[in-house]
Amino acid sequence: MDKLVYKTFGTTRNVSKLIIFLHGYNSNIADVEPYAVMLAQKIPDSLIIVPEAPEASERNPLKKQWYALTDVDPERRRRKPETSTDEIVAIYNRTGQRISKAAKEINRFITALQKQYGAANKNTYIMGFSQGAMLAIFTGLTRRYKLGGVFPFAGIVCGKDTLEKELSSKPDVYLFHGTSDLSVQYKTLDFTKEWLETHGINWEAVEYDGIEHRLIEDEMEDAAEIIRRPA
Repeated sequence: MDKLVYKTFGTTRNVSKLIIFLHGYNSNIADVEPYAVMLAQKIPDSLIIVPEAPEASERNPLKKQWYALTDVDPERRRRKPETSTDEIVAIYNRTGQRISKAAKEINRFITALQKQYGAANKNTYIMGFSQGAMLAIFTGLTRRYKLGGVFPFAGIVCGKDTLEKELSSKPDVYLFHGTSDLSVQYKTLDFTKEWLETHGINWEAVEYDGIEHRLIEDEMEDAAEIIRRPA
């Protein structure tokens, strides 16, 4: 992974909260920019960093991806309502080595940003949407030092077998998911909760009735409220 291109939102001086926001599969910085702006407005003295994945999307060369998915799920069964949760988990498990590689690069990126802006791990947060949510979980849980929190929007524990081997810290995980999501299917949320609990990781979940596979302002408000909580 080459040096990441990224965009900043919020303050770059006296940073109290450093937030890394990962976009999804077949996406880019522009797709999550409005939500990064919302977060910066809702969290005083915060700096939101939105990096762009270095790989061209296999579905659209004008978009980006953190790692490939087509070859592990050529029929896109992960998105079909009749596909069982177990099969969906197995599909995502096949990407273990890919997401592990991407997570290592994101962790190096986070460390460099922390040095640049003087941010401690306890004041550093990682969040993401869809594939970015999966990468946020993997990155946060394989980082040597515990982050202030992990915020997956419409995600799932991905590459679980590899993650179990590389699990290094246990930050709190805050799960956000729409009940009508069929892209990263809402029914898989119970698997993610159970996996986190089994591995001794504290989690909270906020579920949004009728919301499909997209970000909404309510999620940004709810995430900001958590980050603003007194230590």
